[in-house]
Formats: sequence, structure tokens, C-alpha cells
Amino acid sequence: LAHVGSGALVAIGFLDPSNLETDMQAGADFKYELLWVVLVGMIFVLFIQTLSANLGVKTGRHLAELCREEYPPFVNICLWIIAELAVISDDIPEVLGTAFAFNILFKIPVWAGVILTVFSTLLLLGVQRFGARKLEFIIAAFMFTMAGCFFGELSYLSPSARDVTKGMFVPSLRGKGAAANAMALFGAIIHRTTCSCTLPWSSHGRPHGQTKASE
Repeated sequence: LAHVGSGALVAIGFLDPSNLETDMQAGADFKYELLWVVLVGMIFVLFIQTLSANLGVKTGRHLAELCREEYPPFVNICLWIIAELAVISDDIPEVLGTAFAFNILFKIPVWAGVILTVFSTLLLLGVQRFGARKLEFIIAAFMFTMAGCFFGELSYLSPSARDVTKGMFVPSLRGKGAAANAMALFGAIIHRTTCSCTLPWSSHGRPHGQTKASE
């Protein structure tokens, strides 16, 4: 139970605006036909995130530190560039998505929405200075609020259990753009392995008896 809050920080990464937009677009275009992609993606992500968390618990170091120890400088520079590009490409749609949401809901200009989004990020980082537990509590509250909204919509719409089951267990890529949407869904699910390496011990200090990754 001591690490439940850290799990919430990992889980909230799957509820960012770009992920939700990808899911809603796939649902609007193909109904339940791409649910099997979500199921397969979750199986992969559980495996990868488990390995990542175990790596952090076993070694007491995160993925970037382990790469620095295991690879030569040239490879590390290439990995750093790839990581920077991945962070930029991941953050841009999230910031813009939130800004457009402010614009649609509150008629706030997009440029002002971008500033508010950046400010909210800095605000959450500031909360972390008062203890990781407080940040974990806030994130968990947001996550459970979204979960409540989701189940409320689910009960209101009452989707067909037969269609949902068929979509989850019968693979299908029919229709124009189905493959592209499937790739977008899969890519939106599998990410943030470095975060999983760090969070198991970030709130409680690094474990004693650190070992090398090769062990």
C-alpha cells in the first residue's frame, strides 16, 4: 500500500489529452472494432512496465542511469537525442490539446490556454516540494474523478455487451484509416518506462544494496 500513490502517477500518464483524443477518434470512426488493439496493448504494457519497475527496485537507479553505465558515450548521446525528441513530440499535443479544451469549454484563446497549461504543470511541480505524497493525492483525486465520469457515461450509454466483447476478442482492421488508428492507439498505450523505473523508490528513498543491471 505504501506505493499505491506512485502507481497513480504512472496510471495518470494514460489519461492525457492526446491519449483521450486518440481513443475518442478511434471510437467515433470504428465503434468497438479496435478494442482488441487496446487489449493487446495493455498486455504488452503490463509486461514492459513490470520489467521497468523491477529494474528500478532491483538496481535503485532509473533507466537513464543504467544506460549511461552499460553503453558507450556515442550510443548514450543517440539515446539522449531520441529521448528528447520523444518528450517534445509527446508534450506538444498534450499542451495544445489542453489549450484547445480551454478554448472549447471556456472560450479562452489558444495562446492563453497554452500559458495556463504550462502554469498548471509548474504548480504541480511546486506541490511536489511539499512532499511527494501530496502530489500523489492530487493526481489520484483527478484520476478517480475521471474514472467516475467514465462510468457515469458508460451507464448512460449502455453499450452492447456483445459488440464490446466482439471488438475486444475478434481482431479487425476494416475501413479506411483503421490501420493508422490502430497504430496510434498502440503507441498511445506503450510509453513512460523511465517513469516506472523511478517511482517505486522516489517517494521513500533509494533501496539499499544497489546492483548492476547485468546481474
